Parts: sequence; C-alpha cells; structure tokens
Amino acid sequence: MHLLVEWACYKKEEKVYITIEDNGGGIADNILDKIFEPYFSTKDKKDGTGLGLYMSKTIIEEHCLGKLHAINKRDGALFEIILPLNKIT
Repeated sequence: MHLLVEWACYKKEEKVYITIEDNGGGIADNILDKIFEPYFSTKDKKDGTGLGLYMSKTIIEEHCLGKLHAINKRDGALFEIILPLNKIT
C-alpha cells in the first residue's frame, strides 16, 4: 500500500476550510482525544516533544480564532482547520 495524502481548501458560509486526509490507517481510538494535549507523543522520547499538534491547535484557535480537529475516516485520518474568513488578513 502506498501512503496517499490529499488536501482540499474551500470557502463555506464566511469560513475557510482546509482538510488534510491520508490513508495511513487512522489514529488509534484510545489516543484520538489526546493528540492535541501538550507533551503527548507516540514517538520515542528522543524523536519528539509532543508539542507540534498542541502548538498548531493553540495558534489556530487562540490567534486565528479558528478550530482544528481530527477524525478517523475509512482508511486513515482527516485533519480539518476551520478559519473565519473575516479574521484573515
């Protein structure tokens, strides 16, 4: 199986939606609600700090007044960023 990543960007009701989806099997259900927590990582201690998704969510939600979330789809994970169009400069 080849890993495929697809992305899309569209406008709907004064918001911009950016989606990134892969076919990598998804995120384990028992950690899906933890992936945006600070210092949470599935990598070895030497390979990650667990701050990447936390910081991404913080920037999008606190500084851009948007939303970031992830869900599992049939073959992989989908990350969605929603930004208010009137706040983008």
